[in-house]
This record gives sequence, C-alpha cells and structure tokens, in this order.
Amino acid sequence: MAVARPKKVTIRDVAAHAGVSHMTVSRVLNGATTVTAEREQAVRRAIAETGFTASASARQLATGTAEAYAVVLTEPIDELLTDPTYASVLKGITDGLAATSVAPVLFTMATSQERAKGLRMFKRGTIDAVIHISPYVDDGMLDELQAAHIPVVLCGQLDGRRYEGIFSSVYSDDVLGSSLAAEHLLARGATRIAAIMGPADNPATPDRVEGLRRVLADRLLPHVSFVDWDTPAGYSAGVELATSGVSFDAVACGNDRIAVGVLQALREHKVRVPEDVLVIGFDDHPVAARSTPQLTTVHQHFRQQGEIAVSLAAEMVAGGPPRTVLLTPEVIKREST
Repeated sequence: MAVARPKKVTIRDVAAHAGVSHMTVSRVLNGATTVTAEREQAVRRAIAETGFTASASARQLATGTAEAYAVVLTEPIDELLTDPTYASVLKGITDGLAATSVAPVLFTMATSQERAKGLRMFKRGTIDAVIHISPYVDDGMLDELQAAHIPVVLCGQLDGRRYEGIFSSVYSDDVLGSSLAAEHLLARGATRIAAIMGPADNPATPDRVEGLRRVLADRLLPHVSFVDWDTPAGYSAGVELATSGVSFDAVACGNDRIAVGVLQALREHKVRVPEDVLVIGFDDHPVAARSTPQLTTVHQHFRQQGEIAVSLAAEMVAGGPPRTVLLTPEVIKREST
C-alpha cells in the first residue's frame, strides 16, 4: 500500500494560521513595505510554527537570515582552476563555515552580464554577505553593493585603501613581506638586487616595491620591471635582465610564478642559482617547492585569510562595524638563496 506523503504547507496555510489573507503573506515574502508591523510579525510566527519552507524567502523570514554567503570571483573561471591562491582562500572559507548553518555560494562575475545577474540576486536578499576574493577587479560592483547596504568582506586590499570603514577586509602586509624578503637577501650577502614585480596597477605591487626600497635603499637597482603575474612574463624579464649587462647578485620577484620564469631564464644563460645569483619569490605558491632549485619565498596565509573573512562577515551580519585584519607574512627558506 502506498504511503501518503505529508501535505506540503502552502502560503494559504500560513495565511490561515496567521489570521491574514494569502495576499498579505505574499506581500511579506516579497518584501513589501505596505504591511503593518503587527501583521508582518504574525506572518513570521506562522512561518516558523507551520514549518513553511517552500522558498528561500520564507526560510529567511523565519530565521532572520538567508544562511548563505556569496563568494565572489571577478576573474575568469580559469583562474580559479589554475591559481592555487584562490583555492587556498576558498578552503579557508569552507573550513570557517563548516561548523555553521551558513553555506558558501560561489559566483563567478568576470563579465558585465555575470555581475548584473549576481547583483540582482544579492539585492533580493538571497545571501547575507559577500566575501569578495578578487576585489581589485571591480568595475563598479562594490559601489552597488555599498548602495544596497550588503555586508561585504574584501580578501585583499584596494588602491588607496578604498572602502575602509565601509567594508571589512583581510589581507597580507605586503610592505612587511617584501621588507622581510629584502632582509633575507642582505643576510645572504646580496649587494646589488634587481626587482621584477607584478603589474604596476595592481594594489599589491607598490607596497612590495616600497618594502624593498625601505630596506635596500641604494642596493636596489634603479630599474624595476613590472610584468604580468605569470611564468612566461617572468621568463622574458629574466632574459632581458641576464642579457642587459647590468651587474646583479639577487632578484626579488613579485610572485612565485614570475620567479619560476626568472629561474628558467637564468639557467638558460648559464647563471647559477644560488651560487651566482639569489632568487626569492612571493606567495609560497605550490610551484615554489617544485621548482629547480626549490624557491625561497614569502609565505602568505591564504587559508587563514578565508577563515578570517568568514568571521568578519558574521560580525557584519550581526550588526557589527566593519574592520580590517592585516596578516603577517613570513620567509620560507629553500634552495634558491
């Protein structure tokens, strides 16, 4: 004999329980402002007492939250698959949410169409907060989130520290990290240090150059190269440096992928690392431990960044003020120095 399934609670059931019309329940679910506070409270109680869970909106009314954080990536989806930085931050976010009832929802918003779709969903109240893991690629989206009063956590810094006091943020102290790299090179005997950094318009780059200059002064060669964050760009810059006739005994790189390209270029031009030239990277990307020689680098705490982002989001959802957390990097010594 077939077992009858429990009857699904409908909007009309909620209306009868609350003593209001089904249109009033519908208005409450759609966020209308024409419903009196007394009737809205009656609908909320009825939703909780009847177990009405037909939609995310109803659950949000019953609990006061959507129990979902949007994790936003404004880079192409390929970056998520090829750059372990994002994977580490995402791991931290999922770890931070593991013991909670909140679910992370990934939004790739690299195009204007993707951003428009995501923003429409956010403004409907389908998420409680946004954790933005690539905030330096924005195109006006952050201004829209601010206008919509959506709690936002930035995993990374923005040029000029924009949005401080408006959004929470968590990022690595790039000035300190680069200073530590410079101090390590000096301790290893370097006196003529070349710098091959990331793109000049990336917010992290000026801080990393500043960290080098603070420590090295005139021991930093005057010409700093600015290239893309990838191995082919590092290789090209390394070839240019190796064939320039400039005397150098160390290279500080903007990230590990650049550094791996530099190692390849130096090897092809018969420059021994570390015997002739020291090379240091930045990030502690997995490729650093697999390179030949293994790459000394500056470790960034990406997983911790994700975990802290979750805590900051929870604070803002609960009504707390935005705040900034600065993470302390550290030098990981390997064979290239």
